[in-house]
Amino acid sequence: MKIDGKQLTFPDSIPVKYSAKLIKEVDGEITIEAEDEDSYLKVFTPFRGVAKLYVFENERWVDAETSQPFSGFDLSALGLDQLGDPGKDEETEPPKIIT
Repeated sequence: MKIDGKQLTFPDSIPVKYSAKLIKEVDGEITIEAEDEDSYLKVFTPFRGVAKLYVFENERWVDAETSQPFSGFDLSALGLDQLGDPGKDEETEPPKIIT
């Protein structure tokens, strides 16, 4: 994830919800631009819990929990870098029954 002024770019493979202007969606990345103080980006865990919330305030993206300026986000810290493509079927072993 990276920031450039009001614009925030993130991989399209991570589960997110945002309130901002969609700028572009190319090469596996989505770029949004903050429109006002109500703009936000929520990054979810695979279980739909909020892993990280960024809000736009005082003309910059900040971590909602710490109010610190956005300084990048390590997806591997939450295991989000290991999410597969949700549209791709993967071969899996059948569940093992323990008796």
